[in-house]
Amino acid sequence: MRVRQEVTDWSRADCKVPQHIYITSGSMLLGYVPEGTTEAVIFSKPKKQWSPSRRKFRNLTKAEIRGISGI
Repeated sequence: MRVRQEVTDWSRADCKVPQHIYITSGSMLLGYVPEGTTEAVIFSKPKKQWSPSRRKFRNLTKAEIRGISGI
């Protein structure tokens, strides 16, 4: 399981794009934490068509992960 926060620079986008925290396993999306919250949303079935391409991420530290409920 990998927990990472999106840090893509969306300054050229015409609209605001939220920077969620994503919970992944390989190429499958297991869940996410909406921007501005600390409550994880875990899917009952992993999303297989999620793609991290053209985005930038940073891995969260163990201390940061402990601050998220539901993981």
